Amino acid sequence: MRIAILVLLASSMAAPAWAQTGPSFDCSKASTAIEKAICARPELAKADRAMGAAYTALVGRLTGAAKDHLVKDQARWIASRNKACTGGAEEIARCLRQRYEARLENLGTFGHDSYPFVSEQTLFKEGKVGKVGYSIDATWPQFDGTTADFSLLNRHFADLSRKAGDEAIPDRESGRDAPFDQTWTYDQNFTVQRPSADAVAVAIKFYGYTGGAHGMSGTTAYLVDLRNGQAVPPSAVFAKGDAWLKTLVPLVHANLKKQFSDGKPGFDDAIEPGKLAKLLRESDHYYYRRDKLELIFDAYVVGPYAAGPFTVDIPYATLKPLLAKDGPLGSLR
Repeated sequence: MRIAILVLLASSMAAPAWAQTGPSFDCSKASTAIEKAICARPELAKADRAMGAAYTALVGRLTGAAKDHLVKDQARWIASRNKACTGGAEEIARCLRQRYEARLENLGTFGHDSYPFVSEQTLFKEGKVGKVGYSIDATWPQFDGTTADFSLLNRHFADLSRKAGDEAIPDRESGRDAPFDQTWTYDQNFTVQRPSADAVAVAIKFYGYTGGAHGMSGTTAYLVDLRNGQAVPPSAVFAKGDAWLKTLVPLVHANLKKQFSDGKPGFDDAIEPGKLAKLLRESDHYYYRRDKLELIFDAYVVGPYAAGPFTVDIPYATLKPLLAKDGPLGSLR
């Protein structure tokens, strides 16, 4: 098994002279639809080359269990990519863009601080019920480290992903009574960030379409405390009391109000101080990046669907005095 994995990675991640302008493999030998799609699009060739370089650099720095874990996870990623990215040329290209973007960010994160032992799990299904075809392509993180018991957290990620995927499978009545042939979809991927040695931030991005005028997309964020294996709320990140909330509310209100004024339509009543304070107590908006906190508000939360998501960036320099010393970001103080 180990030999097979290494052969697979060697064929996909080699970086000889031709890779200076092309992908990480020789396009003259491209034989699969995926390889041909990568070679035909400069942006995909660049992404493949960058991922190959990032993987090679990281695996070269790791040893022991961490190195073995990364090798196996990269092999699973390649197998998942090859299985999911099918269809016409544009469908393959869209799938590849999504996967490479997320994988590049994650490989970069894995190189910061100690290796976090986060692997990618995948659910891929497709079929047809009556007039409705369906396609499910979902990935989610699994924490394999031994610093804490991550079993409940991992079960949550898996159950949430499978439940969301199941909702994209029509029942017999929906498939039979559909007014025309259509395809329901559920796509999900994730990225991770490392804001501190004690924490890994996760952003799970999804898009689902089950009929109607348009689909639904969004992002759900988590901060995982590597010391206890739990996803923690903002109240566990910041010092006791509401000083953090009293600081964030006016900052976020002013930022969103400016976005509204700059032409991105929003709901003024949704960002009234009382409502905004309640909103900011919810964990899923907080994506703690390496260099800043990114607050994410999905469509309909503070603005209409047409406006899409709103984001507010807050530098850690602003947050440092508010962080709990013994919290997962306490080392940033």
